[in-house]
Amino acid sequence: YFPLVIIYNLGCDFVILNEIRNIMKEKNIDFYIIPTKDPHGSEYLPDYFKELEFVTGFTGSQGTAVITMDEAYLWTDGRYFIQAAREIKNFGFELKKQGLDGVLNYDDWVSENIKDGETLGINAEYFSHESFIFLSQKIREKDVKIIDIDLIGGLWKDRCPLPSDDASLLDVKYAGKSANEKISEIRKILDSKKVDLTIVSSLVDIAWTLNIRGMDIKDTPVLISFMIIEKDKVTLFTDKTKTRKIEKDICKVAELRDYSEFYYYLKNYEYKKIYLDPNSINERIYKSICNKNEIIFGNNISENLKSIKNDVEIKNLEETYIRDGVALFKYIYWLKENAENKIGEYEAAMKLDSLRAEDPLYISNSFETISAYGANAAMMHYHATKENESIIEPKGFYLVDSGGQYYSGTTDITRTIAMGELTDEEIHDYTLTLKSHINLMDAVFLKGTYDLALDGIARYALWQERLDYKCGTGHGIGFVLSVHEGPQRISPRAPAVRMKENMIVSNEPGVYKENKYGIRIENIMRVVFDCKTVDSVFNKFKTISFCPFELKAIDVNLLTDRQLEALNSYHKEVFAKLSPFFEGEILDYLRESTREVIR
Repeated sequence: YFPLVIIYNLGCDFVILNEIRNIMKEKNIDFYIIPTKDPHGSEYLPDYFKELEFVTGFTGSQGTAVITMDEAYLWTDGRYFIQAAREIKNFGFELKKQGLDGVLNYDDWVSENIKDGETLGINAEYFSHESFIFLSQKIREKDVKIIDIDLIGGLWKDRCPLPSDDASLLDVKYAGKSANEKISEIRKILDSKKVDLTIVSSLVDIAWTLNIRGMDIKDTPVLISFMIIEKDKVTLFTDKTKTRKIEKDICKVAELRDYSEFYYYLKNYEYKKIYLDPNSINERIYKSICNKNEIIFGNNISENLKSIKNDVEIKNLEETYIRDGVALFKYIYWLKENAENKIGEYEAAMKLDSLRAEDPLYISNSFETISAYGANAAMMHYHATKENESIIEPKGFYLVDSGGQYYSGTTDITRTIAMGELTDEEIHDYTLTLKSHINLMDAVFLKGTYDLALDGIARYALWQERLDYKCGTGHGIGFVLSVHEGPQRISPRAPAVRMKENMIVSNEPGVYKENKYGIRIENIMRVVFDCKTVDSVFNKFKTISFCPFELKAIDVNLLTDRQLEALNSYHKEVFAKLSPFFEGEILDYLRESTREVIR
C-alpha cells in the first residue's frame, strides 16, 4: 500500500483524507476516529491493520486520528512528537502533543467539539471495550449517536493481505510448562471466580497459553487468533492453513475452528457467566454477547501468570542475555574499529542484526533496530532506512536500541556509544542518564511495592537538573513473545501493579534534546528476594543484561560513591560473563571497557 500513499501524496493534496470525508458526508457521519489497533488490541500490527498509517502517514506504534469535515488531527505521545510532525505534514493532519499541558486528549477534544444531534463513527473491532466505555462517558451528556462502521476498507485498494506463514510450537524445554498445565491453572482461577468460560483475543496471551508461536506480526511471534476456554474444552479460531504442521499437537488441547467463524460462534452462548478483559476484548465482541450473558471483568488470567517467569524460563533468559550481550559487544567493537569508514545507520543496523542471527537459537529481531546517530536519536523511535539514513561520524553519540527473539527468550538492550570526541554537555547528560539507570538498578524496595512508586527513583537524578523524558522508565518483556509485556512496568502513569519476584522489567532512562542528540541506557532486570527483617520482606533487582557502559562518556565526579561502586561491580560481572567468548584484541577491548573506575 505504500506506493498508493506516495502517488496520492504527489498527485494532489490530501486525497485519502478527502475521500474519507466524502464517505462521511454520504453516511451522515460528523466525526470519525482511527486508533492504532487491530481486533486483538495488539501493540504492533500486521501490515493489514495499519489503517492509521495509511490515512495519516504516521508509522509509530501509538496514535489516534480524529477526522471531521473541517479538521483532522493526530494525537501521539512524547516518544513520537518529532517523528510524527515530519510524517503527517503532507497528509492533511495536524499534530496534537498528547500529555503536554494545555493539550486535550482526543476523547476530551471530541467531547468539547461534537454537537448535539451529530454522529460519531468508529470501527468497533479497533476499540477495546474499556476504551469504548471511556469515550462514551466523555460524551454522555451530548445527544450523540455512535455507530460501528468501517470507512477505510473500501478505500485501501492495495491493502496487504493477512500473513500466511506456518505456526509452530515452543518446546517445553524452553517454555517450562505444557499447554495443558497452563490451561489447568487458568481453569482453577476461572472456577474460583465462579464463571463458565473466558474469551481471549490478546494474541500474546493465546500464544503463551497454548505454547504456539506464529509469524503474523513482524518480530512478535504470534498467530492471529481468538480463543475460548471453557470448563470442558478449549476452542482456537485461526487460519487453519497455518496450523497444518502442528494440527495434531494443537488438537490434543484445543478444538480448531476457522478464524472467520468466531463472531458467529459467539451466538451459541446464552445465560453464561463470561470472564473478559475489557482492555483487550474489542467492543464488537462485547456487543455480541452482553445481552444474553453475565459479564465478569478483569485482566486476562494468563497476563498475570505469564508476567512471573518460571524457573525454566529464567534459566533460559539469563543464558540468552549473555549470548545477546556477546553479539552486541562484537558489534560495538566493529563499529569503533570502523569509525572512520563512513558507515550509515541502516548499514550498521544490518550488521548488528547479522551478528545476532549467528546464534543457532535466533528467530528474528524482537523489534526493528533503532540505529540513530546524533540528532536522529532525539526521536525515541527513529528508524533509518536504506534510502534515508545518516552517516555515523567519528564524533558525538550514536544510539542503538535492539533485541532478538530466540527460542530461549526475548531480549532488549540499548547502548549510547561515543564515536569520538564528546562535548562537555554530552558527557554531563550521559552521566546523568547513567546515574538514573544505576539508582534504579541498585534499588531496594518493600515487597509488594507498586511499580509506579519506583519510577521516581530513576528520574530523581534528572529532575535535580530539571530534565525529564517523555516516556516510561521500563516495561515488562514476554518470553519469545512481545518485547513489551504487562501488566508490570515502571512508569509515572496509572494503573499501578505490585512488583513480584521473577517479574522481568526494563530500566531505560534517557535524555533527548531535539536537533542535538538522544541518550538512552537500557538493561533488563529481574525482581528477586533481598532480605527479611523483623517485620518486613524486601526485594531488589538483578540485572540480566551484560554489555559495558560508555566509560569515555562518564564524568566520575558526578557519581556518588555508591553509584561508582555499583558501576564497577556491574562491569566486573560483565567481564566475567562475556570474556569466555572472546580472545585476542576484542578481549583486550572488553577488559579496557570494563576496567575499574576511580576518582
